[in-house]
Amino acid sequence: MDTKRRGVLHDESGVALLTVLGVGLVITILAIGSFTLAKQSLHEASLVEDDTQAFRAASSGMEGVLSTFSEAQAVTMLAGEPIEGSTPDGEYVVTIEDLPDNEWVLTSVGTGPDGQIETVQQRFYFLDLWKMNLSTGSDSLMSGSSGLHGTSSIVGPFYMKGDLEIQANMAVLEGPLFVKDGIITVKNPNSWLGMVDKQIKVYCDGSPPSGGVSIPLNTGTGSGKGTGIYVSSRVLKVPDIQLPPLTQAKLNEWAEAAKRESVDNIMGTTTLSNLESSDGSADSYETMRPPNTATWSRSRAKAGSSLPYKFIGSETGAVSDKGEGTTNLVIGGRDFGSWGSVSTADGVSITGPGPVGAVSYPADRWDDFAYDDTRNILYISGTVFVDGDVTFSEDMRYVGNGTIVANGDIVLNGDVLPYGTNANGETNEWALGLVTPGNLTFTKGGNNPMAGTSAADRESLRTILPNYAGAFYVERTATFDGNNMLVRGTVLAGQMEFPSNNCLLVTNPLLPSYLPDSLPGAGTGFLSPGLWSRL
Repeated sequence: MDTKRRGVLHDESGVALLTVLGVGLVITILAIGSFTLAKQSLHEASLVEDDTQAFRAASSGMEGVLSTFSEAQAVTMLAGEPIEGSTPDGEYVVTIEDLPDNEWVLTSVGTGPDGQIETVQQRFYFLDLWKMNLSTGSDSLMSGSSGLHGTSSIVGPFYMKGDLEIQANMAVLEGPLFVKDGIITVKNPNSWLGMVDKQIKVYCDGSPPSGGVSIPLNTGTGSGKGTGIYVSSRVLKVPDIQLPPLTQAKLNEWAEAAKRESVDNIMGTTTLSNLESSDGSADSYETMRPPNTATWSRSRAKAGSSLPYKFIGSETGAVSDKGEGTTNLVIGGRDFGSWGSVSTADGVSITGPGPVGAVSYPADRWDDFAYDDTRNILYISGTVFVDGDVTFSEDMRYVGNGTIVANGDIVLNGDVLPYGTNANGETNEWALGLVTPGNLTFTKGGNNPMAGTSAADRESLRTILPNYAGAFYVERTATFDGNNMLVRGTVLAGQMEFPSNNCLLVTNPLLPSYLPDSLPGAGTGFLSPGLWSRL
């Protein structure tokens, strides 16, 4: 090989060496960079996973509280008892804030395994079913084309399906108002949809609230009573609320509860004693000496029966098919059961029959189901089951907190409301529940002061004695068949019918806090989620 060729090969070997060294250096740099990036990515992934675990814990806590939310639970949380718990992802603490108009804010703080913290927040609307009036059937207001007949009015939350036509001198106040699968029409300037000082929130999936007389929103018109349309906001999506189910199984369950409570010697589900039975036998009820008689006997609501006194039905003790009961009961016209005097801290005083012979009956004690026909006072506690129709034949006041479940229709031919004032009923937590898979008819009127008065008087409507007060569940139709009728409390019905003039439904916001036993949907409501955020 000549000298020139050897020089060329020498030069090329030097270049190759430099190339190899350069490539190695690049690979080394890339490897170090990749390692650094991988290490950084691993660190960030670890942080993200920690954040995700904390987030998942917070979200799980939030979802758990929302799925079981009730106003009773909210009260406990507001009293300083947050909901705490844990999941495989970490721990959570959920607190609550009470906003105006039935809105709430839940805040859930989740903590991951390494101490990372995530917070989520949910704003939502919740309304207890027993704080409103509800008519769930299709075209659920049935009286004529207007639904509400003859200036009938509603004060408080109200839900219905179909069209709502508000005519002259009618009022829908306070709200919220829910109208599903229909429209709202205001037909006259002398009608009220909300008030200037209490605008109403409207949920309506039909046309916006408007009138045949073209009343602008939030503008008072009419005869100086503050009439007009005052809508604070409108929501286009209306929840599809169904009537809480009333099944044969529930009827059987409540019948058995009535039988048990007939021989436990306590008032309903309280710890207060009464004089039901000395040996746990239904037969001994009639042979015990109550304080309001001079003999060792007392009458059951169903005369001649040997069954537990709170179960009025077939002597076999069996329950008829839903809505098919045939053992009817009339309340009024005769005494049954036993009772003592009543004396409450807020001034209610009812003179009892007093001790007879050696028998002494303490104040504020009574059978779970008794009627003093002299004073027209119904004593009610716990659950009473009637396997048939129930008729209230006269005006009466009630004392106690309890529900009559009727496996048939119910007719109220007289006033039925707590003894004393409305405030007495609330303070003493006296409420009558009525449950029927059939129809309920209210027939007595005369206590509605709304017609022809200023809408400003609405605040006094909860202090005026109503014709009827309580908690009423009607699977079929609730009929308000009395002129100038005032009903205070809650009616949950499949349909509502208003054949008479000037019916007024006024809610009792405190009712859910002392709701009687054995009412469908107790403690439940509907929840409408609002703004969700990750803080």
